[in-house]
Amino acid sequence: MTILCYGEIDLDIYLKLDRLPTMERSADCKDEFENVGGAAANSALWLANWGLPTRLAGHDLGDDRAGDAVRQAFSGYPHLDARYVACHKGYQTPRCSCLVTPDGERSFIVHWPDPIRMTAPSAEMLQDIRWLNLDKSGPLPLRLQAARMAVEHKIPVLINDIYDVDNPILPLVDVLVLSADIIRNRHQRADPGRLAVELQAVGGCDVIITDAGGDINVLPRNGERATIRPPAVRPLDTTGAGDIFKSGLLYGLLQGLPVSQAARWGAASGSLMCQFAGTTETLAPLSAVEALRATID
Repeated sequence: MTILCYGEIDLDIYLKLDRLPTMERSADCKDEFENVGGAAANSALWLANWGLPTRLAGHDLGDDRAGDAVRQAFSGYPHLDARYVACHKGYQTPRCSCLVTPDGERSFIVHWPDPIRMTAPSAEMLQDIRWLNLDKSGPLPLRLQAARMAVEHKIPVLINDIYDVDNPILPLVDVLVLSADIIRNRHQRADPGRLAVELQAVGGCDVIITDAGGDINVLPRNGERATIRPPAVRPLDTTGAGDIFKSGLLYGLLQGLPVSQAARWGAASGSLMCQFAGTTETLAPLSAVEALRATID
């Protein structure tokens, strides 16, 4: 029943600002701290905190202070298997500065080595895995390899943020999570629903469209569409909300729920996370997610 989260792992530097800085106008930092970050690590720590056996791999760490901090954090989660997160002498651990403004929105400055090092997926890494949770950031080849190996081992694949129908991972995916906000802004598409249908036709997968706190649309591959209204919350920090949405979604899928019901667990988890500063600085217990899930129709 183990989940493998494969992809981004870094050390986040959380900076709470009164505004984003501009030319010759500085921002005032109201709070700062460090916590484990990166899409794969974010999802993995929340899952492990809920008591689910979770394996983490992807980005490697260095033998520097940042790497020590990440490894120390991992040691606090008995349900987290981080043995495949490699460490290299003289290598710089990936870091990310998260600039969070009073409305909860965030901007990022990445401090990543070039090239970034990742541990390749292996048959041993996939042993006893029930779901593969991929993120889309960073180098494609090893993520594609992980997806192909998962299909060979009959392991379903969850991924987010594929927006091109010719992406080679798409035909390997079982559940795809899209952001309507990204589709409208970065990809200049007026209709997220139409793109979702196009991607589903190629991938043959379930598709979920989130919308920055707005309605969530679920397009099961073999069922009726559903619309979910997430709980109304006042966001403190939206960093990693999509990652934690996937954690809740996976929890629901592991309970045997259909994707439209599992997505309600995702909505509750992502909404709850937005009320905390830092993606993994504070991890909500499963009971809190369950209570918020109960408020969603």
